[in-house]
Amino acid sequence: MLRAEQPKHATWEPIGPGVLRRRLPGLELNVAVVTGRDGILLVDSGSHDHEAADILASLARELPGHGLPDRVVAVVNTHGHFDHCFGNDEVLRAFPDAEVWGHADLPEYLERWAEAGRASGVEHGFDPELMRAARIVPPTRAVSAGTPVTVDLGGREVVLFAPGRGHTDHDVVVHVPDCGVLIAGDMVEESGPPVFGSDAFAAEWSDSLARVRALDASVWLPGHGAVVDEEFVIRQNRWLAEVAAGRVVPD
Repeated sequence: MLRAEQPKHATWEPIGPGVLRRRLPGLELNVAVVTGRDGILLVDSGSHDHEAADILASLARELPGHGLPDRVVAVVNTHGHFDHCFGNDEVLRAFPDAEVWGHADLPEYLERWAEAGRASGVEHGFDPELMRAARIVPPTRAVSAGTPVTVDLGGREVVLFAPGRGHTDHDVVVHVPDCGVLIAGDMVEESGPPVFGSDAFAAEWSDSLARVRALDASVWLPGHGAVVDEEFVIRQNRWLAEVAAGRVVPD
């Protein structure tokens, strides 16, 4: 298994040419950027406005040192859990022309689960005032299940793909074909076993992850934890198939 050096939480780590990730403290959430001539695509926006502002400030410090632009032109929410998308409003405040992408079913999910998401944030140790103050902004650009969408960042294409139900019913992954990087959201987990919440689909997760594997990536960024390789993903997919078959009961 490929395992990157553990980054300091304040830094961005290259995981491919013009692709960087930062691991946030607390839940070990990975946020990532893919850069092109026109600007950057930000994958996930954090848990609340202050966390998103910190992400943007750290980008402004880091990217010029790599000779990369620090203008956000697109945001992708991998799914609707609070730690992945409750910072959208702050990103749009800083970059009002940025497009926000997500699964076609994500706006409805956020409408139904926003308050549960705030409560989950508090349960995970986030400041209650910050969670209450977070303004939930759903994506306005949709990715439909099974239909890849290509986003042009200016000389660089990024593919957004909704593989089917797994961690949620609205997971989206981000593939950077020119360097073989796959930003998987919580379809893949490294810092712990895959999480089966009340909105997960244990019977379908392994099949959906198999469809993601067909995108042919060599470097995988899980939603939480260290960078992994395809062998790690194959093992996790087998474990998920055991769960689907009822031979393994997840914690």
